[in-house]
Amino acid sequence: MSGRVLDQNGAPVSGALVEVDYMSAGGVSNPPSHCPAQLSGFCWLATRTNELGEYSVEFEPRTWSGRGLGYVYSLAEGYEADVQWVPTGPSPVVRNMRLRFTRSIPAGESTVVSVDATSRLCTDLEDLWVLDSRCEIVVIESGEGMLTVEARPAAGSPAPTILWYTGGNYAGFITRPAPGAVAIPVRGGTYRVLVAVPEGAPSQQFNVTTTLR
Repeated sequence: MSGRVLDQNGAPVSGALVEVDYMSAGGVSNPPSHCPAQLSGFCWLATRTNELGEYSVEFEPRTWSGRGLGYVYSLAEGYEADVQWVPTGPSPVVRNMRLRFTRSIPAGESTVVSVDATSRLCTDLEDLWVLDSRCEIVVIESGEGMLTVEARPAAGSPAPTILWYTGGNYAGFITRPAPGAVAIPVRGGTYRVLVAVPEGAPSQQFNVTTTLR
């Protein structure tokens, strides 16, 4: 599998980490994979992009799901991670990655996000794994209080699911006061929420509003 890691403007991202997580069918991998015995065939390998944003890896996976043969993610300083399925097509396959610049909004402001078929899979690469949905990230700088985030769809469209990173300086339990909304007790800092739609849904645009009380 090979590809390029580009930013949202189409410029190559050099030195970006590219990691592939998969279930091994054996065989040689390049770079060498890590396959701990206690994980029953689960492996991962990692490389970095060159000055043109290019990467290339070799591995032999077995079936993971109907959507892919594992997943691949890329990240670099100053960007939000991209997470995609490893394609199921015949070898060799191409998987390009897109990194969006990290841009935060202060609590109390709003932004617009568009979720489409190329948006990242929904995960924080820690405890949150909702790989049957596609997400865009909203980064919020907040003080202490109750942070409410609401994503409003176009008229007649269903409300998205709002997910939140499992790591955060939370001050209590997070609740869902309405469809497409979450209320987050916060102690202050940087918070990431994910605007999610099911895999295969048409491209949708959402107005995301934030309030702090």
